[in-house]
Amino acid sequence: MITAFKRPSRFGAIFKTSARILVVSSPFLAISAQAQDDAPATKKRSNRLLEEVVVTAQKREENSQDVPITMAAIGGEKLEAFGIEDTADLQKITPGLTFTEQYGYTLIYLRGVGSEAFLPNAEPSVATYIDNINIAGSHGKQDAIGPVERIEVLKGPQGTLFGRSATGGAISIISKTLPTEGYTAELTYNKGNYEAEHILFYADAALTEDFAASISYYDDEREPYGKNTLFGVETEALNDYSKSIRVKLRYFLGDSITLTGIYQESEQVIAESLRNENIRPLGLALGSAPDEPDRISKNNVTGFVSSESDLLGFIAEWAAGPVDLKFVYSDQKSNVQNDLGAHTDYDGTEFERTSFHTYDEPTFQETFELQISSNEDTWHSDKLTWVAGLYHLEAGGGFDRIFFDVSGETAVGSILDAVPDPIANILSPIVGTRVTLESGGNITIESDSVYAQGDYRLTDTVTATVGVRYQEETRGLVRNYLDVVNPMLTRESNPEYFQSDDRSQNISVATFTVPDLSDESVAPRFALQWFASDSVQIFASASRAFKSQTYNILNFFSAPDAVDKSTTTALELGFKSDLFDDTLRFNGAIFQSITENPITSVVSLTSGGVVRFFNAGESKTEGVELEALWQPMPNLNPGLAINSGASYIDAVYTDYKNGSGFDENTGLFYGPGGLTQLPGRDFTGNRVARTPRFSSNVAINQFLQFGAFGDIEIGLDYAYKSDFYLTSSGNPNALQPQYELWGGRISWIYEPLGLTLTGYVSNAKDELYFVQLLENDYGIQANYGSPKLYGAKLKLEF
Repeated sequence: MITAFKRPSRFGAIFKTSARILVVSSPFLAISAQAQDDAPATKKRSNRLLEEVVVTAQKREENSQDVPITMAAIGGEKLEAFGIEDTADLQKITPGLTFTEQYGYTLIYLRGVGSEAFLPNAEPSVATYIDNINIAGSHGKQDAIGPVERIEVLKGPQGTLFGRSATGGAISIISKTLPTEGYTAELTYNKGNYEAEHILFYADAALTEDFAASISYYDDEREPYGKNTLFGVETEALNDYSKSIRVKLRYFLGDSITLTGIYQESEQVIAESLRNENIRPLGLALGSAPDEPDRISKNNVTGFVSSESDLLGFIAEWAAGPVDLKFVYSDQKSNVQNDLGAHTDYDGTEFERTSFHTYDEPTFQETFELQISSNEDTWHSDKLTWVAGLYHLEAGGGFDRIFFDVSGETAVGSILDAVPDPIANILSPIVGTRVTLESGGNITIESDSVYAQGDYRLTDTVTATVGVRYQEETRGLVRNYLDVVNPMLTRESNPEYFQSDDRSQNISVATFTVPDLSDESVAPRFALQWFASDSVQIFASASRAFKSQTYNILNFFSAPDAVDKSTTTALELGFKSDLFDDTLRFNGAIFQSITENPITSVVSLTSGGVVRFFNAGESKTEGVELEALWQPMPNLNPGLAINSGASYIDAVYTDYKNGSGFDENTGLFYGPGGLTQLPGRDFTGNRVARTPRFSSNVAINQFLQFGAFGDIEIGLDYAYKSDFYLTSSGNPNALQPQYELWGGRISWIYEPLGLTLTGYVSNAKDELYFVQLLENDYGIQANYGSPKLYGAKLKLEF
């Protein structure tokens, strides 16, 4: 049995202290570096969509067009030209990628593969890496993009090299490379509607011949997109804000060893994602007036999540003669801010019915990875390139304390039916008043894996890839309990009690103990490449990835049950090409994936647990993707570039019997373990949630040079998604209709001063579309994507 949850970092205090010293001294970085050498002259700009991107999708540097993986590889200049400022924006330029939300958690689907599981006890299906460090999931977005070298969106299972939680793919973010001489710095200020302000500062410098450092800082804040009213009176709403500081250090130890350290601290308050409109009251709210879809919510509880996190990373690289060695360490921690917490109006109405509150939602993750890879001096390097490694992870997440407020006879009555007799006897005399239940539960994880992958040149034009990963993992569940809080205590009158670890005023109802879950997984990969010419590649691949098993932890009314491992196996046939004297880059693929035991979820008071994860039997995805980057008039108008992409994805549950959900007319829960005792339904044939059949994007970028006046860049972009369900039940009340987003930018670039001035607009037609559309005991609740946003951005580079 795993008994420990929070683990101190094995090392890092010295580096954290050094990083904080660097933060304090950062204003002197540029001055120190300037004393050495003048900054190198900036190169002449061209259209920023036209770029060659070197990627590390296979743990080594390669041109993106030479890799047998379908991917979107986007350099820093191209990201800026597209106006991409957070990872969710990537879906506007990446066909088949969808970002949605659930109670403030981000859910990512790629090519129809994803997971509805959204609490700290479940990992995503699309893994996110920053500088080769896997980023642990947490409550909140944590998705702002600072200055980066590139972003790689790898499509299809990436279990061999990226390991766990990459069944849909992986997003790899590479920060800016530190200089070997001179310095750079940039300052960006963005002012937009909704009183939005965004400040980004970045500076790097080669402080000595062997030592370089960088610092980046961003601060982002805006007013709410909508408002909240209670019985016709507008209530005070919180601003969304996020801020972060990141320090990166690099030291050359002799000619063959490079040491890199990374430290980052972040904090945020996200309110928009937790303010929901009950647009179709059903179930326990049947008969209530529905909210109009208008960004005006009616919540009696101010919903928001606050969070803080820190990341420590250390990377050591050694060019050890005939092989290269690399060690990567990371230590991450996150939690809600204890004085603010996270809060959700579960019923989504202006009446005091049901709400969730927590002040302690910790997650931690510590990883160790040792890589060994071939280089040009390795035996048989003219034919064989390879990488192998060991990976160890210790992690955990959950709720130390989470509170569930229930008020009103209807809601409390349903709770009395759900809970065991001892607690029902306690609650019966106080029906009609607020009752606070408390629970806790934390998942702990220990995982070890070994992997290897190699490419062998069979002929001058044919290369075969073979790889495999073997993983052993053990999961435990600790501190899982159910209490009733003394009815004389409330969060309003005694906030310190709820924010502390003190449970002395609780009535203990149950303590749950479950055995550890242990599992072994194998994730192979096979690929075959044929380079038909210097500019055309055709490839075929088969790959597999897995999501580990876990326990349901938010179980107020029943003992926790296990959720089985989910495994995705994919086949792909694709091509990559640079045609017509490299004026047209045209890539495409057809693919099929089968997921065994895909994870779905339901949120219900009457399901036996408040949030329950389930396994469907199987889902199947078939699709086709095309992407093109075209320079239509390279001689007459070399500054014109058109970027486009499209995907068709048919993703359905091929085996999903006895599914759980809510009746579309009554809102009553049905499925296994439900208090209504309504039988589960057959979801076989339903479309996989959060996956539009069609998605497409087009971006036109015109770069114009005006000599001494400077340069002008004009961008226009369009993104389309067809309709899709946001639940696996196929409830027509939870259907997102098709929508399209238009955006544009115009920039004046004056290189002598390092000045870029940009005016922009996104969602120019003010399309109202959902990022969250969930069903629970009170009906269908909605939350919306960003409205029409516009503003101006000033960037100075020096």
